[in-house]
Amino acid sequence: MSHIHVPDGIIPAIWWVSGYVGTCIVIYFIMKSLDKEEVRQKIPFTGIAAAIMLIGMSVPLVIVPLHLSLAVLTGILIGPKLGFLAVFVVNLILALFGHGGITIVGLNTLVIGSEVAIGFYLFRYLSNNYHKVTSTVIATVVALVVSMTLMVSFVAITADVTEALPHHHAEGVTQEVTYEDDSSTQYGEGLQQEIASMRYFMFSGWIAVLLILLGGIALEATGTALIVRYFLKVRPDLILSPAEKV
Repeated sequence: MSHIHVPDGIIPAIWWVSGYVGTCIVIYFIMKSLDKEEVRQKIPFTGIAAAIMLIGMSVPLVIVPLHLSLAVLTGILIGPKLGFLAVFVVNLILALFGHGGITIVGLNTLVIGSEVAIGFYLFRYLSNNYHKVTSTVIATVVALVVSMTLMVSFVAITADVTEALPHHHAEGVTQEVTYEDDSSTQYGEGLQQEIASMRYFMFSGWIAVLLILLGGIALEATGTALIVRYFLKVRPDLILSPAEKV
C-alpha cells in the first residue's frame, strides 16, 4: 500500500539520489552483518517472500483501489535484513515494468523497508504477551500507518502529494477532475480538487479517501494474519522466534 508511483522526471535529483544513497548505506551494513549460515537457510524463503510481495504489489485489489505489499509478512518470515534486500529487488523489478519510475526505487525501498522492520520488531515484541495472530494484525496496522505517513511525507516534500492518493481505477472508484495547469496540483488547491473528485461508491472527498485507506489496511492486516495462522499450523518454525524453538 505504501508504494510510491511517481514517474521519472518528477522528483528533483537531490531527493531520489539521496534515496538511493540511503538505500545503499542500509544494504551495505546489512551485508556486513548477515550471518552466512542464516542466509544459506533462508535464501529459498527469501525468494518466495519476494515473489509473493511482487505479486501483491502488482495486482490492484478489486474492492479498493490499492494493492497489498505483504511487507510485514516478509519481515516475519525472513527477518528485517533479508526482508529489506527483498524489498529492494521487488521495487527494482516493478520499476523495470513501469510500476513507478527507476528514480523512485531508493525512496520506495526505504519506505517499504521501514514497514518490514517495524512489522518484524513489533510482532516479536507483541507475541511475547499476545497470540501471534493478534500480534500480526496489530503489527501490520501500525507498520502500514507509519510507512504510509512516510510515503505521503516524501511525496509532499519532493513532488506532488496527489501522487500518493489512491490511483488505481476499481469498481466504485472514479476520478473526474481535469487540470488546465498541471503545476497547480503541486499545491493545496490541486490537492483539494483531487480529493473532491474522489468517488468511492456513494462516498466522496475525504470520506472516500479514508474509507479506501481503512479498507486497504483491514485487507492487508487480515490477509497477513491468515497467512501467519496457516504457517503456524504447517510450519511453525518459520514464525517462532529462536527462543521459542528451543
